[in-house]
Amino acid sequence: MDDIEADDFPQDELTNRELVKSPVNIELWTDDKGVPTEIFFNKSNRKCLKRLRDAMLLHNWQEAAVYYNSYIQALEARNSIKVHPTASEITWRIGTEILRHLPNATAEDFNAVNEQLKNNGVKNFSKICLEHCFHLLLNGQMEEAKRQLSVGESWRYGNFSIAQGDAEKLIHAYSGFLDYLIWWKKSSTAGTDEASRNNEMHSYFRHASVTLKDIISQPGIWDPFVLGYVNMLEFYNDEDGALQILENYAYNKDFPTNPNAHVYLYQFLKRHNAPDDRLIGSLRILRTVVPSHELMLDLCSLLLSTSLMSDLEEALSVSMDLLEFSSWKSDVKAWSCLLNIIKLLKRKKRKHFVLKEWKVRRPLWFSFHFRIHYARVDIMENASLLLIKSETLKVLGQHFFEYRRYAQNVSRICESKMDTCPFRKLRKRKEELEKKRIKEEEKKEMKRLEQEMMEKEIKRLEKEKMEKKNMEEEMKRLEKENIEWLEKKKMEKKNMEEEMKRLEKKKMKKKRMMEKKKKKMKEKLETEEKDGEKKKKKKAKKSKCTV
Repeated sequence: MDDIEADDFPQDELTNRELVKSPVNIELWTDDKGVPTEIFFNKSNRKCLKRLRDAMLLHNWQEAAVYYNSYIQALEARNSIKVHPTASEITWRIGTEILRHLPNATAEDFNAVNEQLKNNGVKNFSKICLEHCFHLLLNGQMEEAKRQLSVGESWRYGNFSIAQGDAEKLIHAYSGFLDYLIWWKKSSTAGTDEASRNNEMHSYFRHASVTLKDIISQPGIWDPFVLGYVNMLEFYNDEDGALQILENYAYNKDFPTNPNAHVYLYQFLKRHNAPDDRLIGSLRILRTVVPSHELMLDLCSLLLSTSLMSDLEEALSVSMDLLEFSSWKSDVKAWSCLLNIIKLLKRKKRKHFVLKEWKVRRPLWFSFHFRIHYARVDIMENASLLLIKSETLKVLGQHFFEYRRYAQNVSRICESKMDTCPFRKLRKRKEELEKKRIKEEEKKEMKRLEQEMMEKEIKRLEKEKMEKKNMEEEMKRLEKENIEWLEKKKMEKKNMEEEMKRLEKKKMKKKRMMEKKKKKMKEKLETEEKDGEKKKKKKAKKSKCTV
């Protein structure tokens, strides 16, 4: 390497092209057998990397590209030389960074460098495929990105491919995510042939859903994949399936703790008008994970809407916990929320609970929120915050006069400026007119609401009257049916009695006939017996005569 082995030249005398006159001459590194020696290889590489690093730090990207080209050629000749395992990854990262900053770099340059580096470091083949896919996606080349992921999925190189299990899992995941992106792109564009578009969309949905469902069922952080899968399920109106996926992602104990999972679940429930109890439940769990999350203000609003005293007390604790984080200590919305909650609790005659919470937090809050230094800073940066904090102290019954004096000075200055400045007077007049207009609108709104309530009451009374009338008619109808039923039963009973009498008469008649028949039979038997006796007597008489 002629230029690398040479002494350093002054930077002001040489241009980028003069620094590197020719690519690496590999024969200069070889020994008597023609094999590159490790000493010369390491020495040249260290010097080349040093110049490459200096060029990158100075943002001389053209010069860095020339040095990088020489360094790549040197690495290709390392077959018989031991190189550190991370050298190929460093080379790949450096090349990607240089190409991103080169003004004349094209997509073909990125493709060429990535393809060259895949073969130089097989241990990073999957990573390079994945990074190459990201670059293609940023340039809108979805089909080419899909092809790169397919190459990464199908790549096998002995034990090296087995060792890249995590990278292969990511490639598999992004392959499904890319199917989702193509599906989303086709769903958002109207086509001429609706039937073929729907079939194509369903095909991509099927591929993406199978892959994404398999990936998000494994423990891990899968935020974009979960959102993509839920988006597809919502598109096809499978809300129950989407809810099941989000609940499993948020509540499954095998998964690592992920605040975003609870945020996605809350946003889904809110989108689909879930009851307040479910929204509050999801935010309560989020609070245990991230008590300083911005959705804690939503939790306070939901707790205030329930009108339960326990929820109101919980809202006070949530808002005070929120203000104990440095990221919220100067937030006007959080302070306004706390002030409204305290006033509401005082109106509900729960001042003792407020004082109990304040007694625990008082030492911390005076040093964290109500120092004189913070009052001076708030006067310069956020006077409205100072006024709200002063009002909070007043409501809490804390006579911290030195701090509240700053707030009184701010309000006094504002009032004096308002009185002296003609523009402020005009603005004040406008504000008064605006307040008057708002009051009139509120009065009109109140009248309208009263009228609506009266109309609702009249409708309710009419409805009750109609219901009463209908009930009376129903009672009459039932009474009439009851009378008819009784008459019917009476008639049935009468008919049954007549039938019984008829049967009894028939039975008696039959009995009389039987008796007559028996009598006749008896008489007949008696006559027959008499006739028999007469015949016997005649026969006996004859026998006597013959004797």
